Amino acid sequence: MSLTELSGTPQPEPAITAEKPARAARRTSPFGALLLRLHFYAGILVAPFLVVAALTGLAYTTAPQLDTILYGNQLTVAEVGERQLPLAEQIGAARNAHPDGSITTVQPGDGDRTTKVVFSLPELGEKQHTVYIDPYTAESQGQLTTWFGSTPAVTWLDDLHRHLHLGTVGEHYSELAASWLWVMALGGVILWWRRRGAARAAARHLLVPDLSTGKGVRRTRGWHATTGIWLTVGLLFLSVTGLTWSRYAGANFADGLDAVNARTPEISTSLTAGPTAPAETGGGHEHGAAGAGGVVESAAFDRVLGVARDAGLSGPVEITPAPEPGSAWTVT
Repeated sequence: MSLTELSGTPQPEPAITAEKPARAARRTSPFGALLLRLHFYAGILVAPFLVVAALTGLAYTTAPQLDTILYGNQLTVAEVGERQLPLAEQIGAARNAHPDGSITTVQPGDGDRTTKVVFSLPELGEKQHTVYIDPYTAESQGQLTTWFGSTPAVTWLDDLHRHLHLGTVGEHYSELAASWLWVMALGGVILWWRRRGAARAAARHLLVPDLSTGKGVRRTRGWHATTGIWLTVGLLFLSVTGLTWSRYAGANFADGLDAVNARTPEISTSLTAGPTAPAETGGGHEHGAAGAGGVVESAAFDRVLGVARDAGLSGPVEITPAPEPGSAWTVT
């Protein structure tokens, strides 16, 4: 028997401390870890290219205003007359101002718009020379080097957006951005859905940020996820449309269209069946008025335009001469 027992003094029982088990560390599945890294690194990789593409694309939207400021004298007439002169006379004035090359298209003036007579020359490659004629006076208002109807400023902005004026090397930037954009967007959606789990508020917080969270990273991450969800459809659309005109994926896309015969239908210009075209060339030809370097009289443009108007084609049009003998003209 101990002294404590002999003294009869009650002693307090030893305190029992129950330690809470340490909270198990949240483990991420291998798939989740891979997805998180893909989303993170894709964002770092793609973001600079997206910023460049967005800024250059935004600059491209100013093309109409730039054309008006820089080329107003060529694109519009000083005074709208009562009656337009025949196309033959306007084309003759354009030929005097530009004696070389073959006429590929003619866009008759409409309202205050000048008539555009487009000449092709071998040394220009894909580009052309466009002569602008006042349709009421048949006076030349200047000449520009164009690219499929685009003025030099618009062509410069287009090249900036497509390849940053770096040629083939620059085309890779847009393909890289478009190729990884969908990975970043869909990866973020899956990550956020997995993080929300099966909570009843998961669907709601995909569209509205969870303001009940604390400050700092958690709230920032909530805004990031919600914003990403709202932008996902647009980002995927940008990715798909960007890939269609990219260097490598775009070529595969074109091959796919050919495989399923899904390209835009083209009107046939063959005259093997059916009546002779009303604009069939005759005597009194003028040199260099055919799209393929052949000989067509300028008056043929007036006849073709008359047929197109009678067929119900109103408003601004573009007339393309027959590319070769025995084929039809085209009015768009």
